Amino acid sequence: MSLAQKFLTGLFGIGMVTTLILPGRQTPKVFDAARKLISYPLATAMGQNKG
Repeated sequence: MSLAQKFLTGLFGIGMVTTLILPGRQTPKVFDAARKLISYPLATAMGQNKG
């Protein structure tokens, strides 16, 4: 894993932990955005574009 990948992984991890711990955060919206970030490009690559 390159230094850039480690940095981005750590940054993502810190963001997710912050979302879960601090009060007043919009946890469901963050999880939905993360799900879309993964599923939409994968669906497009498989030819099942969700529009």
